[in-house]
Amino acid sequence: MPSAFVLRIALASVVVTSTVSSMVGGFTPQDVSDPEYMTRAWKAAKGINDDASNEGPYHMIPVKILNAKTQVVAGVNHVFEVLFGESSCKKGDLSASELTATNCQLKEGGRKVIYEVHLWEKPWENFEQFNVKKVRTLAPGEQV
Repeated sequence: MPSAFVLRIALASVVVTSTVSSMVGGFTPQDVSDPEYMTRAWKAAKGINDDASNEGPYHMIPVKILNAKTQVVAGVNHVFEVLFGESSCKKGDLSASELTATNCQLKEGGRKVIYEVHLWEKPWENFEQFNVKKVRTLAPGEQV
């Protein structure tokens, strides 16, 4: 009889553990090397460059995805942190919506800032809503 009790306890702990690790509606970590996140970061660049937190004369462009997670809601909620760097493109010469990796390069010695990007997508409605928040400015020479 004690072995049946131990078996029930073991089974219950497996069920509880698997339920917690795949909680419905919770965030799921994503692979930061997925190229889709860099594509999303370039789309978010418009909001970052229109935002007052980018007070410099140059556009900021995405350099590296630091972390990413998703949540299934009425669509997909993506939350990711992106390292943005100051580019060689002046704000008056090029609009934020025209920025691409081919026409705007990272400025040597420019500012680097981490932003948190929230993207709510509903692909079946062709809907995207971006919210960006400045996390912090990196010190000169600081690596992440």
